[in-house]
Amino acid sequence: MLRTVFILLFFGLTTTIRCPAAAAAERPPNIVFILADDLGWSELGCYGNDYNETPHLDRLARQGMRFTQAYAAAPVCSPYRASFLTGQYPARHGLLDYLRPDSNRPLTADHITLAEMLKREGYATGMIGKWHLSGYRYHKAAVELRATDHGFDEEIASEIKGVGNGANFWPYVFRTQPVKWLGIEKNRLGDKEYLVDRMNLEAVEFIDRHKQQPFFLYLSHYAPHSILNGRPDLVDKFRKKHPPGASTRERCYLCRDAGHKGDPLNHWAGDHNPHLAAMLASIDAGVGRILQKLDELGLAENTIVIFTSDNGGEKSVTSNAPLRGGKSQLYEGGIRVPLVLRWPKNVTAGSTCKQPTVNVDFYPTLLEMAGIRPDERQQLDGVSILETLKSGSGPSRDAIYWHYPLAKPHFLGGRSSGAIRAGNWKLIESYETGDVQLFNLAADESEIKDLSSEMPKVSAELQAKLKTWRRGLGVESDMDARLCERLRLRFQDNFAPVSDRWFFQKHWSIEDGTLVRNEFAGVNQRIFIKKPTIRNAVIEVDFSFRGAGEIRIMTGTPGKYNAVVHIWPNGFRVATARDRTVPHYPTIHGECAAEFKPNTWHTMMIEIHGDEIIARTDDDHAVVGRHPIIDRDRDYFALQVDRPGAAFDNIRISDAESERRGNWSQARERFIAEQNERPWLPREPVDRYRDLAMITRDRLFRTDAKYRELVNRIVECNAEERERFPDVFRTVKERQKQVLALRKSLLKNDAEFKELNDEINRAKRAEVARLHEKQDGLGELKPHAYKAALERTRLKFAKDSAFASLVARREQLEREQQTRYPQVFRSNQEFLGESRAARLRRNNEPEFRELLRRTADAVNAERAYLFEREPALEKLAARIKAAK
Repeated sequence: MLRTVFILLFFGLTTTIRCPAAAAAERPPNIVFILADDLGWSELGCYGNDYNETPHLDRLARQGMRFTQAYAAAPVCSPYRASFLTGQYPARHGLLDYLRPDSNRPLTADHITLAEMLKREGYATGMIGKWHLSGYRYHKAAVELRATDHGFDEEIASEIKGVGNGANFWPYVFRTQPVKWLGIEKNRLGDKEYLVDRMNLEAVEFIDRHKQQPFFLYLSHYAPHSILNGRPDLVDKFRKKHPPGASTRERCYLCRDAGHKGDPLNHWAGDHNPHLAAMLASIDAGVGRILQKLDELGLAENTIVIFTSDNGGEKSVTSNAPLRGGKSQLYEGGIRVPLVLRWPKNVTAGSTCKQPTVNVDFYPTLLEMAGIRPDERQQLDGVSILETLKSGSGPSRDAIYWHYPLAKPHFLGGRSSGAIRAGNWKLIESYETGDVQLFNLAADESEIKDLSSEMPKVSAELQAKLKTWRRGLGVESDMDARLCERLRLRFQDNFAPVSDRWFFQKHWSIEDGTLVRNEFAGVNQRIFIKKPTIRNAVIEVDFSFRGAGEIRIMTGTPGKYNAVVHIWPNGFRVATARDRTVPHYPTIHGECAAEFKPNTWHTMMIEIHGDEIIARTDDDHAVVGRHPIIDRDRDYFALQVDRPGAAFDNIRISDAESERRGNWSQARERFIAEQNERPWLPREPVDRYRDLAMITRDRLFRTDAKYRELVNRIVECNAEERERFPDVFRTVKERQKQVLALRKSLLKNDAEFKELNDEINRAKRAEVARLHEKQDGLGELKPHAYKAALERTRLKFAKDSAFASLVARREQLEREQQTRYPQVFRSNQEFLGESRAARLRRNNEPEFRELLRRTADAVNAERAYLFEREPALEKLAARIKAAK
């Protein structure tokens, strides 16, 4: 009773954020989404199949709407499932291929999934069956995210390791493996429990368990994914109905384990496969049980029931005729799927929809059905087809897109490719060759006749449209990646509008839709992205010099820049900066002369994969590098400009493929050969010496044991200096930390210091308030515009008498604080002066002088070895000395 009262109160309180149509209903509709795995478009009776028997699904079609041109967002499973839950194309959410069991790239938790949206509106959310949106800890995946991490209250019968092994019967152990591949601890249907039957039971019970509140059930079958293995009684039935076709495999694990050779049990029959028919019959029986339960509970009228498949059928065990191709291919047989939807009183019974739709449309459609507005933070590619469901027709979409890049061909025959369907035209583009195929689906549903040569204008328009779409999602630019393929777009900003992930200070502002290092003075000012998380990555930045002398693109761990690209008007270099958390020296990997004209836009592409990096503006201007320090997680990204006068646009950061591109080895050799032949950019001898010394130290430290001993001797001497004589050798940074700790202590324990500090802060706020009074609209500006505008206002009204008085008051308070507490306002020069004074006092101490001598000997030995191993350094040193 209390639960019912709570539910009624909850929905009463939340109707204010529902759409009017939903507010009028007693409760929003329940949703049952049933997904088959690898079920071809023509396998159901309602789609014309006369071998398989699907009476309950056929009845569902008679009671609802059957779609003839419904599509999967990808020809394999993981991308489909991610697209269903996010409302995004795979090119946006980044799961472009099926996830391997050891994958460390799950569907990230930064999405607001369909389940989360429904859960926040009071839905009970349950996921039963195949998840496949994460790697598994069993397979040593570093990260495993489950359905319960993405908005599902319950997760039942989901896999805990790789799927598709045919172990569909209790105890769900494949061959001699030591564990169940499913998270099912006990059987409930006897020692011969069949997985589809068990999942159907769990689904019916979930509905019964949550009948008092709206529910979202995602029933995700593993069937009929191969290895096909149906219930023996049903297999016998269909084997008798029609002789199975010839086997497509000479070997079958399940037959071998049963003591047979070949495939006499017909698991791999190429047509009239009795196992496929049996598995589909079990799925259909479950649909019947679900429909019956909804009728029993009086919920049928207010429940949306959807049945579909995640991609086309596998050609080795079925036919997708009349469609061409199958799973893993972008022909219709790989991506067109059955779709049946029933929603009594809203969808016309027995209707057929010929309008194309794709599974990213489920997210916005189901939310609109439930009267829920999407969260603006979740960018959607799908469009609601509710009007189509209710009327049978609706506004046609511009196009449907596919992006399916593969490092190597899929084992079922799929190739790296993309596709677009616009109207009745469909174009498939090969990423391997650049060739295209053009089909008119209205006249050629089987994609037999390629019209690309006959209609080059249509082909060119569709290919350009496809490329523009990919560019908009950040998976393609004017330059192709060389080291690795782009995956999920992690960050993108073209500054119209501006991402809220930048950390703006007064030195940065948005002007004419670009990020600008503005006019305010300051050396080497940086702007950061808040909490980026990348490892292998493709980074693209458009930049323009407008008076600045150097631009840096920096990425790494906080304060540790393990990959830095320096750009000057006359060229660029790739370097790794010092990172004291790892035992490596900084180094310079190479330089490339280039002309970056002022007030002209240029693009820098940076690819990072493992321990390798390449930065280039095109294939003739590139620098490559390789270093252990690069092979790390990165949670830092910043742009740095030495002085005012630079602009940035179209910044994109994408995850990169886990495997390097197939031709990278040959490409690397060419880039390195060209890099070694190029002269370095002009430098003064002092700068050239510094750079060459840095490179040499890094090279020797990584390759030369004797040099490491020399360096370790210096490190030991320095450590002893700091330990025995801290007054001399304590660093400025260490002294700054002491002052900061003292300041914190005073704020906590000294009432007078805290009150004075609070007065200063109040004075600062008063200054800002006065500027807000003087400048209309200042307080309404967004963060990316506010701080620069505030500084301009400060300068504009510097002579305003009231403002000047406030400034004078604040400065007086600051002088008073510095006078009364000088110990927390010490400069770096004071610290250095203290160290020099301490050194002078200790110069006559024998122990001090002995330690200095040993340190000097260690330094001189290291320097001598550097000169011995790199004679050019000694020559540069002599040249510098002579010039002095």
